[in-house]
Amino acid sequence: MDDKRTLSEEIEESLRICEELLSQNPDFIPEKPQFLNEIEEPEKPQLIDDLEESEKEKTVKKLEPVSEPDFEPVRKIALEQPQFSDKIEEPKQPVPQKTKEKSEPEKHGIRRTVISILVCIVIAVTASILISCFVANHTTVEGSSMEPELSSGDQLVVEKISYLTGKPQRYDVIVFQYNETTNYIKRVIGLPGETVRIDEEGKIYINDCAVFDEYGSGVIEDAGIAQNNVKLGAEEYFVLGDNRNASKDSRSSEVGMVKEDQIIGKAWLRVLPWETFGTIK
Repeated sequence: MDDKRTLSEEIEESLRICEELLSQNPDFIPEKPQFLNEIEEPEKPQLIDDLEESEKEKTVKKLEPVSEPDFEPVRKIALEQPQFSDKIEEPKQPVPQKTKEKSEPEKHGIRRTVISILVCIVIAVTASILISCFVANHTTVEGSSMEPELSSGDQLVVEKISYLTGKPQRYDVIVFQYNETTNYIKRVIGLPGETVRIDEEGKIYINDCAVFDEYGSGVIEDAGIAQNNVKLGAEEYFVLGDNRNASKDSRSSEVGMVKEDQIIGKAWLRVLPWETFGTIK
């Protein structure tokens, strides 16, 4: 403690002397006390640039204010940031192009469906026309001229194939065109080239030979033009209704002989009513 007091006293004394000297001689510069030389000046902090590379690294590490674990959340955010940016950029994807790519096959599919339907309709219409013209068609019986075999309202299928490859046969039930709007259904009695006659008793003669009238209902009361011999041409047919006395047929001059080109087809099948369904005799 004494040494420290003495030193302080000396310093005060020295300062006092310096002040006196300076007051007397402003240009005087006192010498530095020896004891002050012994005191080491504190080292100035070295700049980072003056340090060596290894020391710089150590200094930088010392100056880092945040420890390494503190950077983990920042790293996580940096890694997760691209995912966040991807979510934002998703609407920018060319979605309309994909829609167009999907819509084009759908349009082609709809177009193909429509074309297929139209083709089916054309085929069906064409087939129905061909069938109606060359195979078969439908007709409805009106009146009682063909009873008891056929009744009014019966639904029939008239087939045409038989007469495309052959000729009508005796006792066939045929449908022929009477005029532009009316068709008749009758039974064939006389064939081309034959002579037909009906006597006073109502018997039918073919080439002067009596035939058994197995399909006739009742005795013929009116022979009409057939009371005398009727010679049939090469393509003519003599027809009668099964209900002999209630039929307008070849005995009438209005109907006369049925020519081959008038014949539509052969009455083949009765489809309605169901209880009488079956082929026509």
